[in-house]
Amino acid sequence: MATLQNVFIFILCVAKTFQERRVPSPPSITAGPKPYPKSSWNPELGDRVYVYIAKEKNTRLQCVASGNTPQLRYDWLKDGKLIDFTSNEVKYPNNTLRIYKEQGLGTLNIHRVQESDYGTYQCRASSDREDSQAVSLSKKVELIEAIISPFQDSSDVDSKKVPQGQYLMLTCDPPFSNPKATLSWTLDDTLREMDFNERIVMDYEGNLHFANVASEDGGDKMYSCFAALHFIGFYTKGRTTELKVYGDKAAFQPAKIRWTSEKKVVGVEGESVKFMCIFSGYPTPTISWRRVGRASEESSGYELVISAVKPSDKGEYVCSGTNSVTGNPQEVKFMVDVQAKPTWVSPPLDTRVSVGESGTVNCTAVGNPTPTVEWYIDGKPFKAIPGKRYIQNNVIHIDNLNKKESTVVQCNATNSHGSLFSDVYINVLALPPEITNWTKSLKVAAGRSAVLSCEHNGYPTPTLEWMRGPQLLNGDRYNFTQTSITILNVSKNDEGVFICISKNNQGREQKENMLIVRDKTSIKDLTGITETEEGKTSIEVDSDEDVKFTCIAMTDPREMVRYVWKKNGKVIKDFGDPHVRCEEGCSVLRVQEADATQSGNYTCVANNGIDEDQRTIELRVKAAPDRPDDVKLTSCGDWKLGLQWSAGFHNYMPIINYTIEYSTSFDWDKWTTLYQTSDSNTKVSDVSLSAGVIYKFRIKALNQKGYSEPSEPTNTCKTDPKRPARHPTGVKVKDYKKDGFLYVEWEAISPMEHNGEDFKYKLSVRNIADDNTKSYIVAGDKTSKEIETKDTYQKYGVRVAAENSVGAARGIPQEVFGFSGMGVPTIKPQNFELDKKSPFTAETATFVWDSIPDDSPDLKGKFDGYVIRYWRRDNPGTIKRIEIPPRVLPAATGTGEEDSGKIRETINNLPAYSQLKLDVLVKNVMYESEPSNPIDLNTPEGVPSEVQKLKAEKRGENFIDIGWYLPKRINGDLQQFVVTYQEVFGGRLSQEIEDTIDANYSISPTDMIEHRIVGLEPNTMYRVVVYATTRIGPGDQAALDVMTADKAPLKPPIVTVLSLPEKNGFNISWISDSPSNEVNLKRPGEQFKVVERMNSSRNWMLLTDGLTVGRTYVFTVTAVDGLRRVTSEEIKVPFENTASNRAEDEVFKATWFIIVMVAIAILILVIIIVCLLLKRNRGDKYNVQERENLHGIKNNDMKKPLAKGDFDDKLASWDFDGI
Repeated sequence: MATLQNVFIFILCVAKTFQERRVPSPPSITAGPKPYPKSSWNPELGDRVYVYIAKEKNTRLQCVASGNTPQLRYDWLKDGKLIDFTSNEVKYPNNTLRIYKEQGLGTLNIHRVQESDYGTYQCRASSDREDSQAVSLSKKVELIEAIISPFQDSSDVDSKKVPQGQYLMLTCDPPFSNPKATLSWTLDDTLREMDFNERIVMDYEGNLHFANVASEDGGDKMYSCFAALHFIGFYTKGRTTELKVYGDKAAFQPAKIRWTSEKKVVGVEGESVKFMCIFSGYPTPTISWRRVGRASEESSGYELVISAVKPSDKGEYVCSGTNSVTGNPQEVKFMVDVQAKPTWVSPPLDTRVSVGESGTVNCTAVGNPTPTVEWYIDGKPFKAIPGKRYIQNNVIHIDNLNKKESTVVQCNATNSHGSLFSDVYINVLALPPEITNWTKSLKVAAGRSAVLSCEHNGYPTPTLEWMRGPQLLNGDRYNFTQTSITILNVSKNDEGVFICISKNNQGREQKENMLIVRDKTSIKDLTGITETEEGKTSIEVDSDEDVKFTCIAMTDPREMVRYVWKKNGKVIKDFGDPHVRCEEGCSVLRVQEADATQSGNYTCVANNGIDEDQRTIELRVKAAPDRPDDVKLTSCGDWKLGLQWSAGFHNYMPIINYTIEYSTSFDWDKWTTLYQTSDSNTKVSDVSLSAGVIYKFRIKALNQKGYSEPSEPTNTCKTDPKRPARHPTGVKVKDYKKDGFLYVEWEAISPMEHNGEDFKYKLSVRNIADDNTKSYIVAGDKTSKEIETKDTYQKYGVRVAAENSVGAARGIPQEVFGFSGMGVPTIKPQNFELDKKSPFTAETATFVWDSIPDDSPDLKGKFDGYVIRYWRRDNPGTIKRIEIPPRVLPAATGTGEEDSGKIRETINNLPAYSQLKLDVLVKNVMYESEPSNPIDLNTPEGVPSEVQKLKAEKRGENFIDIGWYLPKRINGDLQQFVVTYQEVFGGRLSQEIEDTIDANYSISPTDMIEHRIVGLEPNTMYRVVVYATTRIGPGDQAALDVMTADKAPLKPPIVTVLSLPEKNGFNISWISDSPSNEVNLKRPGEQFKVVERMNSSRNWMLLTDGLTVGRTYVFTVTAVDGLRRVTSEEIKVPFENTASNRAEDEVFKATWFIIVMVAIAILILVIIIVCLLLKRNRGDKYNVQERENLHGIKNNDMKKPLAKGDFDDKLASWDFDGI
């Protein structure tokens, strides 16, 4: 669609071009040469441009002119002489052009610029018409060689020894360059410009000044001045200077002037003016600028720049330098005078005049000094002709012009600061009227105004008249312009033809304009809306309701009405809001699930392309309020909040209240409810705040539909600080592993309770032994403290107080008690041995040892019981531990003297039939002691624990497959596994049957042991018990109840019946789950009868008796298993004429048929063999070449003969592929 529109616009533009009149005009250069580089050019000022170009480079001087002349001619002047583009001077030796004009343009191209090419160029555009001598000139072009000479002695390296703090200047001595090169300094060979500062600065001549030399100026820094012409990529670097800075400390030096720029400067209005003054001294001087007589205008730095100077900047400026050891500031004065380049009072313009009229060009320019103006006519100096051509007050006059006197006027205004150049024409025209565009047909609605246009031109300027029929139009109903007529309040009577007439002394032209009047468009109905007394329409709905507006309009029957909807005066485009859509040609507007954003004025606009009508509907959606606005703080710092705000729109439901939320600098993203108003008042005060907190606040409004979005947050405010609200709670001294340290922790006080800055905790730690107290400060974001005590398990009292910059919380914090860190016990249990008085079995033994007092200082901590350890003597790396907590340590129960002060402990679940080693440790809460004396213990053989993971793997009607894993503890030499099973009858068990399995010593703990129990009854529950035995006896039993499978249901046999004509009968075969089967036959008109019973594996029979040709018989087979019976599907088979069937079969058995089929097969085989032989001998061009390429064989490879005895793998593989 967009492409069609573009084509249509193009066609209109072409048509308009043909309609526009081609008015002859003198040549006028519209695009002249551009400077290079561009930064040196202001296209509005000056009579020439400058192009800097290096030798052997190419350049292009633009020249494009306009002018409706039959032939436009371009010429170029170099140093005032015409360039001959046929001479050898503009050609290469091979006769190709080196200097040429672009075809159809005046643009000049110069390839590989030579020395002789530099000079002043100017483009001249003229007409080849004999009756026109007009000439247009471009600005002059100065083609200048871009060059930069190298520095002298650039390879030298100077070394300067400079004391720290002394002034230093490094000279640049830049080489010749054109244009002037950009100067800078570098510290290495990369030509990266060094940074300047208040201490190190470069002056306008390129010299580098150090106000005072510092130690960092030396080292590996190598100072070099470099000059650059960036636009052509020319760079050159001067000699290198290395600074060797000596001295440990700089001596103080007062400020002293070292260099200044020109002190009297004439600035050009609009351009920049700059001054520089450089001082030495240590410390580095401070430089300031002021304007004499204007104390308020001050600046600082070594340079003052006035970016766009104006006359009011004229005056005296003072640069002042001083430092801490300078008495009176050192001053330098500069004078600024402001003058101006020439500027046009009014820029000269091209002029069109009629034959016999006068032409003028105004070249009045102003400037300081006053500019002088030079005049040229068609590129030649002006010569006055009395009574015809003269200059008066910088205006050229040419009187009584004829058609051949079109001319181009050049004027050049110049003063000492620059020049202005103008090239404009006076075009003498004599043209009859021409109407180029008019209203051919216009439709307008009755009651409206109609505008008929008639665009025309001619010289002299023609007048325009309007007629309807013979009547010349005038009166109050008509408004006239130079190109149109407006007819007010048209009616049907105005329909018809209106004629516009353009005329001057050269002739006249007229055109017809058709006016068509249509009935006006009006909206007749807006359904579903109640009209108020004021004539407006409105509707209120709840949010999430649907709204439908229908717009019905009437228009002229010959036109078609179109509908557009607006919301709040803006057209609804594309209906991007998913809640709003138009239907039925947009005569219906539907708002679905309306919310507050859909509230507003909806306007239906009915338009037929001629006129339109519109009506507006106000939709009010009752929803949550809009967010509050303009929230302002009225108080905050004194711990009381005051706020006021503007209510957001209520969305047609009264606001109930407001909720104030806050966030703090502790977490700006977290908002917490602070206060809720009791009504819709938009102001609160005296809301309590925490002390010393930086707050932001926001507000949400509530009505019956819910909460609004929150307002924008307020600016931050900070409440006044005060003491913390309380001391911390949850203080405790933890049992600590680190010897020589005390570890204290407490619950954090929230930042909202800090009440001020510099919040911290103060710990008071009192040694109970000597009552010595020490204090420690902990940051407010910490909740623990490790304190070095250099002792072991000593009692301390601890208090933790809260403090901030105002002071400590009121009251004395509670003292809590605890101990410093524990150490490794230095005592160990003694006389550890087996208690021979107590029972000793395969898994149980009792041990005794000397007790250790709970409060023994050698424990180095809080007593926490004992640990008995044991391990197999052949596996010392695997140690088992038995924890004996303090609570199970009663006094020795023995009555003998040898039991006094002893600990007795019985250990169960020891590994039976094992050689063990045991010892005992004492421990505190953190550490264990060294072990006691070890003892050896050999446990006797025991019985195994129960087998693991006993389960039924598979069940059948008469068997159960079970599996299990070795016992967790075998406790001896494993002998066998015993499996017993017995039926379960309603809680009673039958006689037990036992199977035994000899143990295999190669069984690993990961191997499942499997056993099948057979001879079982179907669908019967059995109790299965499995246990292992050692030489001592049977181990623990593992039991499992499992039921055998029920008998599988019989499936109907699958029956096949084949007719056997040669046997005059049927062959019946079947597949059945049961070995006992009955064959049933149903003859026509009879019931099924059993014709055969089979009680063997045979599953077929042949039936030949009692069959009649032409009848249909039905067969079934019944599977029998005891009392269970199941019969197959019925199969119906006709018994056909055996002779007929036999004749059909004989066809396929006939000798002639067999011979023919064999012959055909032999013929096909012969054809295949012949094709294969031909393919191998002749080859297939395409396929062989393709295969050669696949095998990496090129055509040239095929042409090379093989050496005798050689074998080519590629050819061999290809040969085999071809077979």
